Amino acid sequence: MIMGIAGVIFDLDGTLLDTIEDLANSANKVLAHYGFATHDIEQYKQFVGDGMEMLIQRAIGNSSVSYLNDMVASLKEEYAKSWFVTTKPYTGIEQVLEELSHKKIKISVLSNKAHEFTVTMVQYFFPTIHFTSIMGLQDGMPPKPNPCGALYIAQIMAVEPEHVAFIGDSGTDIEVAHRSNMYSIAVSWGYRPIALLQQHYPDAIAHIPDDILTMIEKHA
Repeated sequence: MIMGIAGVIFDLDGTLLDTIEDLANSANKVLAHYGFATHDIEQYKQFVGDGMEMLIQRAIGNSSVSYLNDMVASLKEEYAKSWFVTTKPYTGIEQVLEELSHKKIKISVLSNKAHEFTVTMVQYFFPTIHFTSIMGLQDGMPPKPNPCGALYIAQIMAVEPEHVAFIGDSGTDIEVAHRSNMYSIAVSWGYRPIALLQQHYPDAIAHIPDDILTMIEKHA
């Protein structure tokens, strides 16, 4: 068992922030514009997590279109107008971040959301929290579950991977932790069912944000 957690890396969507409605509304506007069927929020919970291009690809049913890049660009434009409409932190998560900071545990964010949105949203919703690193999907860094981003953030935090907890709501996040030799905490309040999370064998599952503190304290 990993002992001595000195750093924590959080996923963003479905972990720190409930973003699904704004994402769904933005994507549906793009789909309707291009003549595709729209989807309900529950369906979008299965589409998100691997970047905007994959979201669009899943939303159009893996149809082969020559204008996929245009659709992704349109989604970014729509989302830029509305990412703040219904999005909010999960109840209790800000207090967890504050407590981790108080305990001198370094905290960072690694998301497959576009980098510019990731930075903007973290700073907007958590203005008083110090994050060592905030990183979203960008050129030169492969998306999760590739471990490069997580290992790079661990370097920035100056914490060995085995002393980092990686926290997220998807199998992708659990796989990142496994591949990075980090302690994996899956959260059950996000966009994936617990049964799916369990298939990826997280080290622990948090059912409320306070569980995160309990789990980290056990390894302090």
